[in-house]
Amino acid sequence: MKEENNSLLNKSKSSEWDEGIFIVLMAMIILIPINFYPYCVPVFAPIKDFSFQILAFFALTLWMLKIISLNRLDRKISSLDKPVFLYLLIGCLSLIWSINLYHSILALPSFLAGPVLYFVIPRSIKNRKVINRLLFIIVIVGIIMGAYGILQYLGIDFEFWRGNVGRSQVMGLFGNVNYFAEYIILPLMLSLGLFFSKEKIFHRFFLLIALIIMGTTLLLTFTRGSYLAVGITIPVILFLYHKSATGESQKKYYKKLIVYFLLLVMIASALIFIPHPFNKENMPLGKLKNRVSLTALTSGDSGDSVLRRIATWKFTWMMIEDRFILGSGLGTYSYHSLKYQADFFSQGQNRDIYPHGYAMQAHNEYLQIWSELGIIGLFCFIWILFVYYRTILIHFRKMKEKDKALTIGLAGGVTVVLLDAVFGFPLQLAASLSLFWIFMGLTGAQINLANAAEKENKAQVQRKVDMGNRIITKLPMAIMIRKIILSLLVVLMMAGVITLFIRPFVARIYWYHGNRQRSYNEKIQMYEKGLQWNPWLGELYYNIATILSNNGLNTPALEYYIKAAKYVDQHYLPQNIAKIYLQKDSLEEAIPYLEKAIVYQPSRQDVVPLYISLGKTFLSLKQNQKAEQSFLSAISIDPGDVNAHYGLAGAYLSQGKTELGKESLQKVIDLDPNSKVAGYAGVLLKKYELEDTRSEDLVD
Repeated sequence: MKEENNSLLNKSKSSEWDEGIFIVLMAMIILIPINFYPYCVPVFAPIKDFSFQILAFFALTLWMLKIISLNRLDRKISSLDKPVFLYLLIGCLSLIWSINLYHSILALPSFLAGPVLYFVIPRSIKNRKVINRLLFIIVIVGIIMGAYGILQYLGIDFEFWRGNVGRSQVMGLFGNVNYFAEYIILPLMLSLGLFFSKEKIFHRFFLLIALIIMGTTLLLTFTRGSYLAVGITIPVILFLYHKSATGESQKKYYKKLIVYFLLLVMIASALIFIPHPFNKENMPLGKLKNRVSLTALTSGDSGDSVLRRIATWKFTWMMIEDRFILGSGLGTYSYHSLKYQADFFSQGQNRDIYPHGYAMQAHNEYLQIWSELGIIGLFCFIWILFVYYRTILIHFRKMKEKDKALTIGLAGGVTVVLLDAVFGFPLQLAASLSLFWIFMGLTGAQINLANAAEKENKAQVQRKVDMGNRIITKLPMAIMIRKIILSLLVVLMMAGVITLFIRPFVARIYWYHGNRQRSYNEKIQMYEKGLQWNPWLGELYYNIATILSNNGLNTPALEYYIKAAKYVDQHYLPQNIAKIYLQKDSLEEAIPYLEKAIVYQPSRQDVVPLYISLGKTFLSLKQNQKAEQSFLSAISIDPGDVNAHYGLAGAYLSQGKTELGKESLQKVIDLDPNSKVAGYAGVLLKKYELEDTRSEDLVD
């Protein structure tokens, strides 16, 4: 009798903790897509990342407190546990060999938060009604965000967002139209997966409204990668339904749906590409045509976007080749992106073929995982995906129809993210990343529930460790004290962890307030306060250095620029450091930064003044051949630059190449006879002509 009472009491306690975890998950689903903080740099991403990290680890805290409270650890062994744990482990271990430990540490919380959700959810969600409630909330939030996106397209928005134009105005509360699209595809595919079911999960009219609103919003984002991901995911969902069908009538039903889908694709293509009054350029269908047509993909801004993506993939592969096995470390992609881009553009005609940019992400999650975690990390991630789909297919035949529908809807959300990840980076965005792992966790919970009866009849894969029974001589008071101590330790540990999460976010708030100050001293004070919260925020060092440099304080400015280079890489950072070294007459120190600045420049025209500065520096150091090459490089880009020709003349004359030097001086005069440089060239040219005349007289 006592054992039964204890069992009932434990179930009651367990349900209370599980209800708390449900509330945390609900808060995550609602808050991450919606929240933003306008007094932060940038406005959208930091608060979403912070919310994701805090809520994920709060859920972990509740789960750990539940274990302590029940005196029992339920180790539910799932086939997914091992690959997820190994993936998590390789990410943590990568800090050991990371090329920038600071970036890796800052990236670690978001990386851990996803797998934490995966492990917590199946061990806490033990009721179909809870799963249904969570899925309902996901769809509702998707509808709200979709409706808001439609209003944005119509020009109805908050006053402070109205500066956005074109497709960028449909950004939801994400600050970027692509980020919005990469979020909306998850609840959209979940709704579609449930809508296709013959069983009633939610009211079909409700799901139809959700599909219309979110589908319309996705179309209005004009995001090609997300279109492609959705277009491939739909037949995958139908395939899963067909695979799960138990009778011929069900299989025929889903075969018909596949045919209808193909017909719909043909009709949609005709509406988009065949000219008619409703697909003119200024209309939605016309804009859609301009985004997805072959002409659009190979010319104009869209063509540049495609070429830019190809360039990013190519120099990402260069990163992979350098660190094939272990990668460069978690979160380090953005730190050395410019370096590899510079190496890529220095090869052949790449600078002329591909547009320049700054790739914070690889725009391909698989390449980015490979570059950061090596082939081992990529293998673990692909292992997760293989086991995920294999587990679903194995358990289909044991599920009821409603369980199948829920599982396929969740799998649809996971699939669309994985396909979108080929051209984007949804797993770097808190809203998409959180839903991805929630879907993975809920799939595990759904499979656990669907197979609970069978698991009870088989050899248990669940091992229960009864911590209270290990030392049976302990008094109840001793057990209670132990629980209190362990609970306090967990709470204190999580409070410390959460405090660490807060620090980077607060630093970005000070960054915002620093930007708003008018006085240089007040700006610097705010930036310094931000650095007290996050001493690894390189952008703040850069901002302080720029202010000091503009006010002629070169020595402290140089110190801050050097600190900035430790944590961040920017296009103009090497150039600014080189400029200060030149002003301090530290020529040897300036040369490597000038050389780096040249390959970092966004356009070829920006390179010319830097080549000239490099050439002058070599001349001052009597390295005349290197000076000659620098000036020739400048002239090859801009043959009409008189300063480059004048510098080349100096390099020739310093090497005794008098005739070549005189030709370069004459070129300066011919190019711009009224310039000061032409005046200097004329004086020098007369001097050498006079010396030639004297030499001839002496010979005579």
